[in-house]
Amino acid sequence: MKKQDIFDTSLALIVKQGLHATPMSQIAAEANVAAGTIYHYFKSKEEMIHELYHNIRVELERSIIPDEIDTANYPLEFTSLCLRIFKFFIQQPLKFTFLQQYEHSPLGFQSRELNANIESPIPVDFLRLGLDLGLLKPVPLSLPSNLIYVNLAALAKLQLSEKLALDKEMIQSVIDGIWNMIKK
Repeated sequence: MKKQDIFDTSLALIVKQGLHATPMSQIAAEANVAAGTIYHYFKSKEEMIHELYHNIRVELERSIIPDEIDTANYPLEFTSLCLRIFKFFIQQPLKFTFLQQYEHSPLGFQSRELNANIESPIPVDFLRLGLDLGLLKPVPLSLPSNLIYVNLAALAKLQLSEKLALDKEMIQSVIDGIWNMIKK
């Protein structure tokens, strides 16, 4: 329970103030735990941030992976996948913002050295299936994976900033554009 309180408080503060402008002492005070309690769970602030990122990525990946894929309707499955990702971003704005902050921070760049596909939660198996079906361009999977993720993140930023009123047709138009970039 305390660990989750620490995560929830960290998430809110980091999104508001930034990764480096959020001291552990403030996290402890706002989570109503002693500073030593945080260090019981984590060796450092960086370890806590890495684990928070990992937990959010696992939650995102679990929410977007379908139970089964209808290979006969792969383009429709692609649209559904994109909509699930977009929905997660919109329904979880703090987590989405944190993902973006982390992935574009020095911590994210350090993690990328260990995990080359850190930026994109797109299931590689899903993209590999598209390649096997002859539906996707034969390029390294990191390319379509990142094209999908970056474009959906940009769309979510527009929606969350309220700079553009997105309706279903506009969202589908963007997804169709992404599909057109990666399809064979």
